[in-house]
Amino acid sequence: MTLNTSIICSLARSVIIASIAVWPVVMLGAGIEASRTIRARRWRFLLAVFPYFLPELLIGFNYRLTATLLTAGTSPLTAAICTEGLYGLLMLSRGMAVGVCLSMLLPRGNASAAALHAWVLLRHTMAAATWWAGWWRLKFFGAWQVPLVAWSVMALVTFQEFETAALLQIDRAPISWSVWLFDAHAGGLPLWDSLRLMVGPVLCELVILGPALYMLLLRPVADENGPVSNDGLNARSSAWKSVRYAALVTPGIVLFVLWPLMHNFLPIVRGGMLLLNKATLRQSLVEILTSTGFAVGATVMSLGIALRICAAFQSSPRAFGSRVFWISLLLPGLLGSLVLSLALLAMFQLPGLRGLYDTWLPLLLGQTMAVLPFAVAVGLLLTRVSDPAALHTAKLLAVSQESRIRRQMATLRWRLTTGRWLLGGLIVAHRCFWDVTVASILRPVQVEPVVTRLYNEMHYGRTEALLSLAILAALTPLAIAAAAMLLSRLATICTSRSSN
Repeated sequence: MTLNTSIICSLARSVIIASIAVWPVVMLGAGIEASRTIRARRWRFLLAVFPYFLPELLIGFNYRLTATLLTAGTSPLTAAICTEGLYGLLMLSRGMAVGVCLSMLLPRGNASAAALHAWVLLRHTMAAATWWAGWWRLKFFGAWQVPLVAWSVMALVTFQEFETAALLQIDRAPISWSVWLFDAHAGGLPLWDSLRLMVGPVLCELVILGPALYMLLLRPVADENGPVSNDGLNARSSAWKSVRYAALVTPGIVLFVLWPLMHNFLPIVRGGMLLLNKATLRQSLVEILTSTGFAVGATVMSLGIALRICAAFQSSPRAFGSRVFWISLLLPGLLGSLVLSLALLAMFQLPGLRGLYDTWLPLLLGQTMAVLPFAVAVGLLLTRVSDPAALHTAKLLAVSQESRIRRQMATLRWRLTTGRWLLGGLIVAHRCFWDVTVASILRPVQVEPVVTRLYNEMHYGRTEALLSLAILAALTPLAIAAAAMLLSRLATICTSRSSN
């Protein structure tokens, strides 16, 4: 199958999945908004977005055997339909999680239903072309704003996906362009030929990104109305919305959490015992810590740039040139890890940069640029939910003469500042850590991140030791992050004691 055919198949798949996901995303958002308490709202939001944060590599590996069983002894057409159905279901669940994140993050439309009704009343007082142009603008910046941007990003995420498709063997029929191009490049295709073949997918991505880019350029990213509203946290929430929410969120929880746990728990335990008895445990930990180090470095850099971008949008919301400049920094990451990695690979083979080719710089730069759009979303969310009044109140408690109150003040201040940003950094680092494409293409020859080892070995079979290594790779960064958060919290409390 040719690259053009794979692009058409991938584009059709992404458009169909994103279009199907729009309605469930709206319903899930309504279910979250209808929560009776803030705690219930948070839990509903976490359950809805959880599938997006599970690594595609682990999900693909978990369902690799399932895809094999579904297609065993069947005709090529039946095998293609079964594999495509399983992959489409997984991508639909991930796409819905992305859509819910955006629906909670994006500001509501500026055009209200009353404004649209008033415009309808003016239909016979102006030219038809003028009226229709105004009507479309009110719709676009009103009720359609969030669904259109969510559709754009959901389609883009589905179109770019690589790891799950590769492990589900979406490299024949049905086909994925990312797997086709990655395998061709890894198989010896010259770099400049890979860049030439990349033009078609990039054009498709730009078309898919059209609605989101249009919105980002024509209005500020930040919501000028202040923090996230708590409207809807009252008795008006209906039982029907809760039932509908549960029905929509259950498939994602089953596919991404319950079934993998039930299917892999005992093999993981047995594999862990084998892994502890092997001399390769030290090598595995070195690979995990290497991946963690690059992820931490990329997270610090990306969050620093992300905060500058958020501040620029908030300080000069009407500066069109400024918006174009900052969005241009996001575009390489929005185009996907494969496009970005091949472009950076070509850049570091230019005469002036060739000396840096086999160093840590390409990998660190690639991970930073790849995760930058996600870091901007995390930074924007953290700034929107920040409460300056609560932070000021916590600071006022520092003058208390009681040590218990001062300790509570320190804990509260940590939760409102350092702890919140450490958690956001953990989320960004998690995305960096599991980016197989950037690590595979841009890593130095002498460096072996654990994700590249996992990706290579997962193609050759499903062993208990490999399962345990994957879980160890997932838990080690979390343990390091938990230790960092605990130490920073203790340091904040000790500082508050010494200052009094």
